[in-house]
Amino acid sequence: MFTSVNSNEKTIQHPIKKDAENSLDNDNSSFIEDKLPIIQRLSKFLEVSDDFFSLQLALICLTLFLSIVITIVSIIFINISFGFSVFIGSIFGIFYLRLLAKSIGNLGKTSSGISKVQLLLPVCLFIFASRNELIEILPSIIGFFLYKPVMFYYFSRS
Repeated sequence: MFTSVNSNEKTIQHPIKKDAENSLDNDNSSFIEDKLPIIQRLSKFLEVSDDFFSLQLALICLTLFLSIVITIVSIIFINISFGFSVFIGSIFGIFYLRLLAKSIGNLGKTSSGISKVQLLLPVCLFIFASRNELIEILPSIIGFFLYKPVMFYYFSRS
């Protein structure tokens, strides 16, 4: 296959059929995309135009920020065990929030109701806190429900 060049117009005309070099160029573009740094991939992932996904991400990030702040404050003013328990409970709360959002996201597509699997998380947290000596039950339950004030704040600021 040959490429013809018109010297008067200075344009390159390629034939319609692809040759071996063009197919390698297309394969190399996907190879280069695989080699992008992690930060660029993460920023590309976070630039989703889906409103529901951005809402989920905002609620999870705000909940994580609030749980870190409350954990640090409780470690400083109360004790380490209390702060650690609040943090463990908030991690369970974030997983609960994610499972709930995933269940709501599938509503109408693949399921007709909300899944009950996420209800096991508070039960597992209670059992985990009662069996473990390092984690207290009440602070872990308080940490679990830290997503609630974030939701009240987020939806009341409109």
